[in-house]
Amino acid sequence: MKNIAVVFILLFINFIFLYTYSSRYSEFAIFLASTLFIVQFLAYKYGKRFTFSESLKNIFFYSILISIIGFAFLVHFKIPVESINVDRWSIIDAFISEIFNGNYPYYAKSNVGNLPGPMPAYFLVAMPFYFIGELNILSAIGYLLMLYVVKKSNTKYVNFLYFFSITSLFMFWEIITRSNILTFTMLVLLVLNEFKNIKVGEKYKFFVLALLTGFLLSTRSIYVLAYILFFLPDLLNKEIKFKRLFVYLFIAFISFGITFLPLILFFKNDFFEMNPFIIQSSFFVPKFFTIIFIGLALLFSFLVKNRADKFFYSSIVFFITVLVYIAYQFYKYDFSIEAATKMIDISYFIFCVPFLMMSLLSSNVDAITQNKNS
Repeated sequence: MKNIAVVFILLFINFIFLYTYSSRYSEFAIFLASTLFIVQFLAYKYGKRFTFSESLKNIFFYSILISIIGFAFLVHFKIPVESINVDRWSIIDAFISEIFNGNYPYYAKSNVGNLPGPMPAYFLVAMPFYFIGELNILSAIGYLLMLYVVKKSNTKYVNFLYFFSITSLFMFWEIITRSNILTFTMLVLLVLNEFKNIKVGEKYKFFVLALLTGFLLSTRSIYVLAYILFFLPDLLNKEIKFKRLFVYLFIAFISFGITFLPLILFFKNDFFEMNPFIIQSSFFVPKFFTIIFIGLALLFSFLVKNRADKFFYSSIVFFITVLVYIAYQFYKYDFSIEAATKMIDISYFIFCVPFLMMSLLSSNVDAITQNKNS
């Protein structure tokens, strides 16, 4: 039942993307989006019946890999960032430009007047790609990481996930628009997944992952919802001692805080007047919604029984969060479809995608493990 829900949400996200963007150019948008929805569902239902040799799987993987890299180069030469309405590239440009001009960066505005919502580590990661002149490489990395994770798995859903990847508009949209939600979410997912594999004597790995956990939280605050669903169940199920988890999270908290330290030291007054927490609560959803989302993550933590559940409930909380954000935008603009849709960013649904895909990949592994133990 969970896997059906996962597939439906994945297909729904691509449906929304395809319909939204194709409707700008074609009157057959609903037909196109519905047709692809059905085709992708059939790929899920029947794709697991086909088995391929390891060499053929490698050919599929490297063909998709080369295609994505080639597409990124094509975008670099054919679609200049200035021609794109999505302003994530502009927010990065404005933020970094202000920093190097000695100004407080959270007053910076994008080419369409938006303030920078992400936290400091987001811009630190983006900076090297900004300086080499192409942010779509950062966007493509998330896609490549996701495909690598699919390749490394050995489950019946691999065929479907390969097909879904190469037929989903939002994957290519991220590269074209120089968005990077998929990349940062994949990095968070990989760190959280690796946390489970830390052995007691691996102190260096423990320390590095704790640092990365805090650092990646300083990209987007929404990831705290996944953190709750990955760490709290281990404590509740007595899979980790409280002291060990406390030390890990303390190191993560220090790492998170350090990313804000330069802003507080050099722009103390400005920081408390305008910072990413204020921006997010002012322009996305009110603060009390954040409390509700955290409460929901805490509640779902009691339902987590295995690793697949962590991915599943994380994706569900992300999905609900985005739906509430969309509903709030309609309420904020008096349910005016024209006004609300101008403010709604459907790309936030991409936060769900890596966790949904890992939920599928992990569900088969957990089922095998349970059967062996029974």
